[in-house]
Amino acid sequence: HGYLDYTSSHLASCMDSIPYSQILRLRRICSQDEVFHTTASQMPSFFREQRFPFPTIDEARARVSSIPRNTALSSHPTTRAESPWSSPFTPPAGIYNTYQFRHLQHDPTTRHIFPSPPPRLPSAKTAPSA
Repeated sequence: HGYLDYTSSHLASCMDSIPYSQILRLRRICSQDEVFHTTASQMPSFFREQRFPFPTIDEARARVSSIPRNTALSSHPTTRAESPWSSPFTPPAGIYNTYQFRHLQHDPTTRHIFPSPPPRLPSAKTAPSA
C-alpha cells in the first residue's frame, strides 16, 4: 500500500483525511457488511506502517462504520463545508497562501525550497476582466 507517510510535509487535515477516505472507499466497494468489517479491521496495520496515529485511524473507522452502504454510495455521504481551496480568485486566497507558506517555513525539510512568501492573488473584485 502506497499511502503517504504521516510525517511528510502535508497539512495535517490532508493527512488525517486519508484513512477516512480509504475506509469509505472500502465501504463503497464491499457489498456485504461482514466483508467490509473484516477487511476494515486489517487496514489499521497499513496506516500504522506509514506512522498514522491510532486515534486518527480509529476515528475514521468508527465514522465510516456508522455509514450505511447505500448512503456511502451517494455522492456525499456526510455533510461537508465547501472547500476554501475551490478557486484562486476568492478574497481569502492570500490568507491561505500565507498560511501554507508559514507551514512550509517551519518545516526544516521544505524551508529552503520556499525562501519568500508567494505573491498575493487578485480577488474577483480586482482581477482584470477579459
